[in-house]
Amino acid sequence: MSAFNVSLIALLLLGYSYVGWGHADSYFCGTPHLSNPKHVIDVTNAPQQVLAPRNWTAPALPAAPALPLGTERTFFAPDFRSMQQYTVSAVLRGVGSFCYVFVEESEWNRRVTAGTVQAIIRAFDTATPANPQQGIYPTLTKFFGAPPDIDGNGRIILLLLNIQDAHGANRYTAGFFNPADQQRGLLRNPGFRGFPIRSNEAEMLYIDTQPLNPNSERAHNVIAHEFQHLLNWRHDAREVTWVDEGCAVYASFLCGYSVQEHVAAFEKMPSISLVTWPEGNANSLPHYGAAFLWMLYLHEQYGGIGTLTEIVQNRGTSLTGISDALASRGIIKAIPDIFIEWKLANYLSEYRAIRLSLTPHRWYDSYPSGTQQGQLSNFSAEYIGFRNAEGLTLGFSSSSPASNAVHAIEFHNTGAVDINEIKLSAGNAGSLVLSNTAAEVILVPSLQMEAINLHGQSSTYQYSATRGAHITFTTAALPNPVHPRYWDIIAESTEPLVGLTPTVTLMLSDSKTERPYREAQAMYLITQDMRDSRLYRFSFLLEPEIEPKSVIYQVSLDSRPVSKGTLTDF
Repeated sequence: MSAFNVSLIALLLLGYSYVGWGHADSYFCGTPHLSNPKHVIDVTNAPQQVLAPRNWTAPALPAAPALPLGTERTFFAPDFRSMQQYTVSAVLRGVGSFCYVFVEESEWNRRVTAGTVQAIIRAFDTATPANPQQGIYPTLTKFFGAPPDIDGNGRIILLLLNIQDAHGANRYTAGFFNPADQQRGLLRNPGFRGFPIRSNEAEMLYIDTQPLNPNSERAHNVIAHEFQHLLNWRHDAREVTWVDEGCAVYASFLCGYSVQEHVAAFEKMPSISLVTWPEGNANSLPHYGAAFLWMLYLHEQYGGIGTLTEIVQNRGTSLTGISDALASRGIIKAIPDIFIEWKLANYLSEYRAIRLSLTPHRWYDSYPSGTQQGQLSNFSAEYIGFRNAEGLTLGFSSSSPASNAVHAIEFHNTGAVDINEIKLSAGNAGSLVLSNTAAEVILVPSLQMEAINLHGQSSTYQYSATRGAHITFTTAALPNPVHPRYWDIIAESTEPLVGLTPTVTLMLSDSKTERPYREAQAMYLITQDMRDSRLYRFSFLLEPEIEPKSVIYQVSLDSRPVSKGTLTDF
């Protein structure tokens, strides 16, 4: 067994202890802003040619001679403020087994020194925190395959430059891979506001020098992240952003670099959608965390690193590609079912390699809670906490016709932890009576709808928490004025019921005994306002041979009798 495998097994079994960078700033990957392969076109030779068909490889070229140190080259780089290109004058300052390190001239001996370059070459070629005998390149190519080689030089160009960024010192672009560099000539990409751009025609990564400290381990982390984008691009240039970024953060983790910044951001915002990616200047840090945790969960629960290899190399996209990758490894399980497992594992921190501590959206300490509302995006979950939860009744209802799932994580005062699903009726409503030992409960609704438009799906929901003794009813039995053999039983609750439906049981009575007449049947809600669900009705036909005065009705809520009377009590 190799030293790397030993390190990885230890990492996963013993639990990886993250060490934060100690910075208040947040770095971002610039690759999503540049990746639009369906619309990047060579405007010099083949105007209709789309960038990187799925089986695209660069034309064979003669073996390129090794470049000598001191080689000068001008690169085309994107300015993220104007989304236009500018030129960067750089000099080759280091040559590794797998990389050329070019440095922007204005950064040499200021932010970048010879020691900086040698440390980067060492990280890329020979040593990572996960394995001091294996660098970023051999680690990632071992599992995900070799990179393309459009320039025929057998190396990856690492360009260290001051990335022209729109964010500022506290939120900045630390690096990126530009897919346009894998095409030839003059190109057009809508991301560049339609301006023509030129390809560098090379396998290259752009690594920031300001404010990113190029002498730090964080810079090596960025290199691992961006290199994975290049590898992923070779296998599937059309992969969606959240999968591509999840695999890139996973690559950093695989090399032993910290991903705590992204995980911590998700801990604070765990209700974001897994399958979407924010646009513009929206905060994407929690989305990096979500996508990474999904990949890590698949690693730990569904086949190890081989499953991640298959996801990267599979040409399907988004959830379809993940499902196909799992199926190719003999794992036949619906993605929504895995998502439900994942949402619960996140709160319970059921990972071997990391520790999570999610922040619930809201806590309740006193009851009744009243009717509360929320909204779920597709493939998202919410976490709602209840303290002093002994004997509570949780009610839930949703606007979605399907694909909702609701679970309650019960933390008992005995130390036990239970997970119970709230079964939803055809009307998408349900309730759960908690144990008398349930000291704390987390309600976890989620939406997981496998649809063509994954991003556009959403649902609204309502929930409530009550103690059964707090809910009382006013009831009455009324004969129908048109059909006297029909009777209506009307029940009004003292507060709105969410996910709870009262039932009516009918008994026949004589002077000595009571015997069953009609088994418990659900009442129907009489309201036009779902937020004020208080009035219920039950109608039935009374056979001619039965006297109304002999009929006793009992209204129950969650099997608890809440009212009783006879048909003639009016």
